[in-house]
Amino acid sequence: MGFDERLAALRVALDAARESWAGDGETSLPVGVEYVPGEPVEVLARKRGRRWDFGDGGRAVRLAGTPAGWLAVAERVVAEEGMNVNRTGVVFVPAFERSCRDLAVLALRLGDVSHAVHAELLELE
Repeated sequence: MGFDERLAALRVALDAARESWAGDGETSLPVGVEYVPGEPVEVLARKRGRRWDFGDGGRAVRLAGTPAGWLAVAERVVAEEGMNVNRTGVVFVPAFERSCRDLAVLALRLGDVSHAVHAELLELE
């Protein structure tokens, strides 16, 4: 599935989740790629007021493991796309609704970065 198809599907899922919330809420969004067969990449989206948090829940690192030097590699990968990773391995990015033009694009990018972190960590082993 190409980027445009993945983005369209993610927009539908995000819009459906937003419509079901009375204001704040959270949901898991599939991004149309897999870490490995049978392990889909999903982005956890949480809305609190105008603030949004997108993250992978640490799944990329958990699935790949933490070989020596994993954090430095993960930090390099996420920095290339303006994302973040914490010491527990969660790949994440915060956003504000009015300052971000397209939250679905941001969520899809976060999913792709999580996928890239997983792939790079597998190369360390």
